[in-house]
Amino acid sequence: MEIEKFGQYAPVRNVINKALGVVIKVAGDNITVHTATGDRMTFKSQYLEPAGAFEAETLKPLIEQLKKDEECRKTASARIVDPELIRSACDKFIRHIALRYPKSGEAFTIFWAEILTVVGDQPGKTWDMKPNTAANPCPVLKTYNQATQKWVYCLNLLAGHDLRMEIKKEFLPPGGEALFPIDHAMFGAGRAVELSYKDFTAEKRQAYLDCIKTIYKNQPGNTANL
Repeated sequence: MEIEKFGQYAPVRNVINKALGVVIKVAGDNITVHTATGDRMTFKSQYLEPAGAFEAETLKPLIEQLKKDEECRKTASARIVDPELIRSACDKFIRHIALRYPKSGEAFTIFWAEILTVVGDQPGKTWDMKPNTAANPCPVLKTYNQATQKWVYCLNLLAGHDLRMEIKKEFLPPGGEALFPIDHAMFGAGRAVELSYKDFTAEKRQAYLDCIKTIYKNQPGNTANL
């Protein structure tokens, strides 16, 4: 198999276990693939082959999401670089919720403050603002990826009348699946939960805060109270 056949976003299949994925980086004979299960792994080109026509079709949503994510990263870095601008965008986001749904806005404000106590209020590092599928901003938690040694998106908080949280599977602690019962979120790379604020009691919030604590307990330079 010739290396040049593996271009960026090419749908591929592992020749050993038949797992599917999308090429995100080519460096000589090393091919980095975003797998259909949400992992990022690097293989020698000899262990990959082009996906079949049907398999390639099933990977189209993942390819589109990867392209959108890359575009969001580019525009976000150009649009918001100052931590205070990130904080201002978040405050504006919460105000808009409160104007439409006062009780929801109040409930999210409480939960968000509790989250920041856990992760550390460091906009641009431990959390950020990003667009969701409707091109509206939403807060997103970031965590430190030991493999890449970079802070990466971990958990989206799609807040409004209700709250939907989406977490990447690779960062979900063992046993946390019950907190995020919706599988195949984020194009298969994550799990999700949809919550009604009126039923989101302090006890239920604590379960999610404990989950986030587990994710963040080993973060370098984190000044939060863990």
